[in-house]
Amino acid sequence: MLNNVEIAGKQQVAAEFAARFADKIELIENTDSEYMVQAEVLLPAAEYLLSAGYEFLADITAVDYLAEGKFRLIYQVGNYQNGDLITLKVEISREEPQVNSLCAVWKAANWLEREVYDMFGIEFAGHPDLRRILMWDGFEGWPLRKDFVHQPTKYQGRRRLD
Repeated sequence: MLNNVEIAGKQQVAAEFAARFADKIELIENTDSEYMVQAEVLLPAAEYLLSAGYEFLADITAVDYLAEGKFRLIYQVGNYQNGDLITLKVEISREEPQVNSLCAVWKAANWLEREVYDMFGIEFAGHPDLRRILMWDGFEGWPLRKDFVHQPTKYQGRRRLD
């Protein structure tokens, strides 16, 4: 196993990553650092990457594939020592949009997961404070879902202070 003292490149990390999660991850074709990861191994995969020196969670976002009935979560993690970035992609059902939280691995996951929750309605199991971060508490729905219907008469925006 790699340790934080050792500076490993993507190829070395990729080889051990592939061996450790052989039937649960797949390198995306024509890339050297993008992986499709099955949801059930997301947390151990993240823990492995942290131990391999990927200490920086740069971003979490999601894509709504309405016609296919799924969401794709996209995680970008970086290694400060060598500048490498690795992308993890996880597909989950729109009917049960839930995945494990990575807050225990990277503290930055806290607000990033809250943003994805607020915009897409994806729940992160084990998150310490999963609540809206961009929209107000009374807002109904998930604005970045492709089936979200804007209701201009329901939300009036700012009122004049005369």
